[in-house]
Amino acid sequence: MAESTTENLFREFYGASTFTEKRDIPKKFGFQSKRATSTVDGFPDFFKDMGSWLIVVEAKSGAQGPKSDHAAAEADIRSYMTTNAVPHVDIVGIAVSGQAQESLRVTHFLRRGGTDEIEELAEPRSLVSLAALTKHYETAAFGDPLSDAELRRFLVQINERFHKDSRVRDTERSLFFSALMIALDDQQFRNVYMSMGKPEDERLVEAHYLNNQVIDAVRRQLVKKVNSESKKIDWGDRFAFVKTVDIPLAEYKKIVSDIDERVHQPSKNATKRDILGRAYKVFLSRAGKMDNKNIILTPDHIKTLMVDLASLVRDDVVLDTCMGAGGFLMDAMEQLVDQAHGDEKRIDHIHERQLIGIELDPILFALACSNMFLHGDGRSNLLFRDSLVTRGRTFAVAAPDLRLRDYIKSLKPTKCIINPPYENDLAIPFTMSAIEYLEEGGRLVIIMPNNTLSKASSEKAALAILGRARLDFVIDMPQQLFFEQNRGVKTSIFGFTKTSTGHTQDALVTFVDMTEDGHKVQVHYGRRDTGAWPAISRNVRRAIRDSVEDEAARSWRTPIFTDSGRLVARGVCPNPWPQAESHDLDSAIADWQEARATREEAQAAMDAVLTEAGIGGFDG
Repeated sequence: MAESTTENLFREFYGASTFTEKRDIPKKFGFQSKRATSTVDGFPDFFKDMGSWLIVVEAKSGAQGPKSDHAAAEADIRSYMTTNAVPHVDIVGIAVSGQAQESLRVTHFLRRGGTDEIEELAEPRSLVSLAALTKHYETAAFGDPLSDAELRRFLVQINERFHKDSRVRDTERSLFFSALMIALDDQQFRNVYMSMGKPEDERLVEAHYLNNQVIDAVRRQLVKKVNSESKKIDWGDRFAFVKTVDIPLAEYKKIVSDIDERVHQPSKNATKRDILGRAYKVFLSRAGKMDNKNIILTPDHIKTLMVDLASLVRDDVVLDTCMGAGGFLMDAMEQLVDQAHGDEKRIDHIHERQLIGIELDPILFALACSNMFLHGDGRSNLLFRDSLVTRGRTFAVAAPDLRLRDYIKSLKPTKCIINPPYENDLAIPFTMSAIEYLEEGGRLVIIMPNNTLSKASSEKAALAILGRARLDFVIDMPQQLFFEQNRGVKTSIFGFTKTSTGHTQDALVTFVDMTEDGHKVQVHYGRRDTGAWPAISRNVRRAIRDSVEDEAARSWRTPIFTDSGRLVARGVCPNPWPQAESHDLDSAIADWQEARATREEAQAAMDAVLTEAGIGGFDG
C-alpha cells in the first residue's frame, strides 16, 4: 500500500492543478514539521488558499501502522492546523487514506481563527467539490443559513398565516408552499408578482391575478419533463386549488417576499436540500395528520445514514420505489454531483439517467418533483404510479407488471434506498420488487419493522428473499425514531446485496444495536440530537464498512442460519453488549405507542376477517 496512490486519488478527484503541492506551499504560512517539539519547516501534502480561509490536506496509505493508517493522517493534519504562522485565519483540514476512490476514508476538521480548538466536522464524510466544501465550511463557521430550528420556526409562522380564516386547507398547505417556492425560481413570476393588482370583479378573490401567476409559473417550470411510464399528471390541475386561495393581496405579496428571503434564497446555499420534505412534516404535524399509517417520513439523520450506507460511486443509478417527497434521491443526487467534480456533462447525465423515483401518492409525488426541480432537476425518471411488480410474496411478476419491470431494469439501477409502508406486511413485496429491479451486485438499503424476516408467517418469503440476495447488515433503530408521527414501531435498517448465489448458510451478517442514537424526546420539539449523533453514526458506518465487531459501534457478527439450516433472521448469536440505558419518559412513551400500534393492527385484522365473512367491522 503506497501513500503516493492516495495522493494520486486526491489529485484525480480535484484535478492536478487545483491544490498547491507540498513542495510549492509558500513558507509565509509557517507550517512546521509534524515531529513533536520540532521548529523545522514542514508542509502538508496539499494546500489551498480560499481567500478568507485555508485548506490543508494530509494523505496516508491506510495501511495498518502508526505512520500510515487513518489515525496518523488525522494526527498530522491536526498538527499542521495548530502549528503555523496564521493563527488568525480559519483552516479546514482534510485527512484522507485508502487505495481506491470508492473506499477512501475522509475526515474534515475546522480550526476557527483566534482559537486553538480543532472541531471534527460531522459532514462531509467523503471528498466533495470545492463548492460543496465551501458550503460545509460556511455552515460550520457561521451557522447553517437554513437550520432546522430556523426553518421550523418560520414554517410554523407561515402555517398560522395560511390557517387564518381557513385561507388554505391544511391538506394543501405543503403543496401551496412548494408552488410559491417554484414560482420564485421563475424569472417571469419574479418580475411581475409585486405589481399584481386586484380584479375589478368583486366576485373573484382579491388575489385572483397573483394566484394565476403562481399556477402559470408552476406549469412553465414543471411541464418540461414528463416520464412516459408515469401516469399522466396535469400540473395545472394538481395546483388548481391555488385559484381559490383567498389571502388579502398585500399580505399575500408579503408572504411570498418572506418565503423568498427566509427560505428560497438561503436554500441555495444550505447543506440540507430536502426543504419541501421538511416543510411537509411541519404542515402535517400542525394539521394533526401525522398519524396517517401511509406516511412514514424518515428522520433526516437516518435518511443521510442510509444513503451513506449505500456507498455510492460515480456511475451508480439510484432507485427509490416509494420516494415520498424525494429525500433519499435528493441526498443521493448531491453525493453523485459532488463526485462529478464540476463536469457539467456528467452532472446532466446524473440528472437525466442516474436517479429513479416512483410514488403513488399524488401530493408526495408533486412535492418530490418540486424538490428535484428546486435543487438540480433530476425529474426525468420520476414516475407517478404503483411500483410493486412482485405482489404475491414471491418473485413472480404478473403480466400487467412486466412492462414497468422491464423499463426500470433497462435503466440498470445499482442501488436502491427505500422506506416502504409498514402496514399489511408491505415491506416484504417492496423488498422483493427492489431486488427484482436491481442489477446483479446491486445493494438495497431498506428501513422496515425489525421482525419482517423473522415472523413465522413470513418465513417462506424471507427464504425467497435470501435466495436472491445476501443480507449484509442489520441496524436496530430506536423505538422512538418516529415519535413525531405517533408511531412506536420497532424498525431496523437492512442492507442486502443482490447475488445469484443468495445468502449462503455460513455467511456472517453485521448486526448493530443503534437503539440509542443520541436523540432525546423534547416536549413540543420532538426528538433532538444531544450532540452524540456524529460519533455514533461514524462508529456505525465504520463497523458496516469494515464488517467488524466493535464495542463503540455496538456491532457483532453472526450467521443467520443454524448448523442444521434453520433460519434465525435476528441472528444465531445474540447481542453481546450491555443494554443501553433506558429513560423513564422514553420507555413510557414507547410502551404506549407499541400497545397502540398492536391494538390498531389487531383491529384492522379483525375488521378484514369480519368483512370477508360479510359481517362488517366495528367502529372505534
